[in-house]
Amino acid sequence: MDTNIAVITVPLDEWTELKSQIKSIAKGLLEIKGKEKSEFLTPKEVCELLKCSRNTFQTYIDKGFLEPMRMNTKKYSKVLVKRSDVDYFLQSRLESISN
Repeated sequence: MDTNIAVITVPLDEWTELKSQIKSIAKGLLEIKGKEKSEFLTPKEVCELLKCSRNTFQTYIDKGFLEPMRMNTKKYSKVLVKRSDVDYFLQSRLESISN
């Protein structure tokens, strides 16, 4: 078995905060998957799930990490994001942290 090991020095308080955020995100994702919820999320729901600001959410869209869908009605336009896209984005981030 070939095992590659990388040693990184990170302040303990930053590492503890990062682990806490990862656990919180993973828990939130599992809770959402367990419930019968909509296939689409509003920007607010995405920000809550990813624990990010609206500006960071917009950056993820601008960089192509998330693809919004615009739903136009007679009165207004609504932005939605596929839940599966958010799940994939979260999973890819968790994998990049663990590697």
